Amino acid sequence: MAEKLTNEQQAAVDSRERSLLVSAAAGSGKTKVLVERLFSYVEREGANLDDFLIITYTRAAASELRGKIAKALTERMERDPGNYYLRQQMLRVYRADIKTVDAFCTALLRENTHLLAQEGERYTLTPDFRVLDENDAKLLRQRVLTRVLERFYEELDEGGALLADTLGAGRDDSALEDLVLETYEKLQSHADPEHWLAENRTIWENRSGDFDETPYAAELLAVIRRKGFHHMEALRQAGQSTVGGDLYKGYGEKFLRASHSFAPLAAAQNWEAARISLDGLEFPRLTTPKGMAEDPEVVRLKGLWENAKTAAKKLAPMLAVSDTEAMEDLQTMAPAMTALLKLTADFSDAYRTEKLRMNCADFSDQEHLALRLLVERNGAPTELGRQVAGRYREILVDEYQDTNEVQNRIFDAISCKGENLFTVGDVKQSIYRFRLADPRIFLQHYNTWPPLAAADEHESAKLLLSRNFRSRKEVLEATNFVFRNVLSREMGELDYGEDEMLRPGASYAESSVCGAEFHLLDLPTQTGEHRVRASEAEAAFVADYIRNMLSSKFPVQDDKTRELRPVREEDIVILMRSPSTRLLDYRRALESRGIRCAADAGEDFFASMEIAVLFSFLQVIDNPRQDVPLIAVLRSPLFGFVPDELAALRSQQRTGDFYDALLLSEDGHSKAFLAVLRSLRDSAAHLSVRELLSEIYRKCNVLGIFGAMHRGAERKENLLAFLELSEDFARAGRQGLFDFVRTLREQLA
Repeated sequence: MAEKLTNEQQAAVDSRERSLLVSAAAGSGKTKVLVERLFSYVEREGANLDDFLIITYTRAAASELRGKIAKALTERMERDPGNYYLRQQMLRVYRADIKTVDAFCTALLRENTHLLAQEGERYTLTPDFRVLDENDAKLLRQRVLTRVLERFYEELDEGGALLADTLGAGRDDSALEDLVLETYEKLQSHADPEHWLAENRTIWENRSGDFDETPYAAELLAVIRRKGFHHMEALRQAGQSTVGGDLYKGYGEKFLRASHSFAPLAAAQNWEAARISLDGLEFPRLTTPKGMAEDPEVVRLKGLWENAKTAAKKLAPMLAVSDTEAMEDLQTMAPAMTALLKLTADFSDAYRTEKLRMNCADFSDQEHLALRLLVERNGAPTELGRQVAGRYREILVDEYQDTNEVQNRIFDAISCKGENLFTVGDVKQSIYRFRLADPRIFLQHYNTWPPLAAADEHESAKLLLSRNFRSRKEVLEATNFVFRNVLSREMGELDYGEDEMLRPGASYAESSVCGAEFHLLDLPTQTGEHRVRASEAEAAFVADYIRNMLSSKFPVQDDKTRELRPVREEDIVILMRSPSTRLLDYRRALESRGIRCAADAGEDFFASMEIAVLFSFLQVIDNPRQDVPLIAVLRSPLFGFVPDELAALRSQQRTGDFYDALLLSEDGHSKAFLAVLRSLRDSAAHLSVRELLSEIYRKCNVLGIFGAMHRGAERKENLLAFLELSEDFARAGRQGLFDFVRTLREQLA
């Protein structure tokens, strides 16, 4: 980015004595603003770097930010070598509280566990408590839930029986288990989950009144209004696009008429109004001008028309129910809902007790317990809360769009009710629902706080950083085009208007070949086999495109010289939504064309052939009656079965598991494999996972075979890392092969 701050960036640096929300678009220099804001306090007001609490989203981000602060400090010391005060800050930068909210909560709890003891609780946390990672927590939740469900069935009442019958429990408990766990997880977004559970149990036990007054009607009506608004706008824009053209009479007028009929649905404030509005939707018959049936614009308009008609049909069954009937349905389901809430409360209590017994806490516990230490039930700060708030001159929160309600209450508590809170984020980048993130917190401030330039003294305000210093204008124009068409206050709770548009902030050499492109590959996707080929075809297309860029000397601007030069391999990045499932396809496609590539090690690890084979082998040792991992192991370099051998085995035993076919085979190759498998299954009964893997490596010459292949050194490193992973698993207090396989399967899902 430019060395000199823009006016907007400078305003973000200089603002004081208020809550400030900085909406910082991608590439707008938010980290520079954070660093410069800190040094404005240090250099102008005599503050120290460890007077601040800086919350980042990840540990890596915290480490990177600390490094940038240290670098900025070093540059200042070089310009002013005699400044003793700056030299002091170099000691303080490594003591400064730059951490994730999890790390902040952990430290707070370890220092104050003595304040957490509650009357009647058998166990309490001690300062050396262990933090459960997500996989540990999942396994523990499952074990506790199994016990809670056993008691639930033993004490089954009318509501419990209705709940079980509705979900098909008894035959298969998975639906009930999933519902309890999902309910419990969503509860963790509330500042006081126990109070919420008790309050809602009371509401369900005393269910009466009008359907429109229930939260369920409010939620359904909000969905209906959003759908109504979406199709009203889509039809209106489509209709207006035909004005003055050949399609206006047969299409445009009818689109505008249909759009007008959606307006009451988009504004419906009660159930009966929504029902009447649905009945009032109009879809006049379209008339296509002669010779235009295959015209691309006609095809596009017909697609929009059918989308609107389909949406109306999908709403019809829901709105066929009157508000009286809907209320009766709720009353019928009240006993089951009460039973679900009681079951969830029982699970929550049992899970908390088990964690306390084990002296451990999960991520959600840390946030709730930290909040309990900082805030009284009436919302007033505790004595500790006042002490912690007094430590910090300001609280700075990065990635604020991914904050949840509990975290926000914590920030509020330690920032003197928000008087010294500086938040930065971009709601368009929200990892929605990850760790219960609630972008509505960001949006509530964004939509209600005035711009900084118009705010009164000390009034909470917002500031937009929309200049992008990372991308060419062609990239920004394409991004603006997409968001302008998909984001609105009604559909995404945010209008994407002139203020929100990304604007170029960096200068690039002019080029005529840098426009955004969209390529659609028309490939069959009906079967699993076709899906695999489609993934390979996409990778091949991208690899060919990159090869053409390299061979044609596609011009890019050099970072150092700022001059145009031919593109190099290291200038190119491939972004994909699910790298772990597609990396191998792309790596093969690129390497087969002589294009060097590197992938993120974390994503590439489980996708690598050697780790995939080992994981399949562990699954087979745990349960050999799984065809997919069994065949993967047989075909692997470890055992080398060729397709003809596998086909012959299946032809001899056309039904049942592939394992049955192996057992019936008289072939020497099959018998040798079964001998190895039997030996390893016997070993698995008394060995740890790490010891079992070592046995596999020795017995099957795993390191030798994979080490002799292409990129052998890298493969051996992966295999040794897999051993370390199994050791970490054992250190976490888990030993069994079943748990290890299940943990990895959930991690890769």
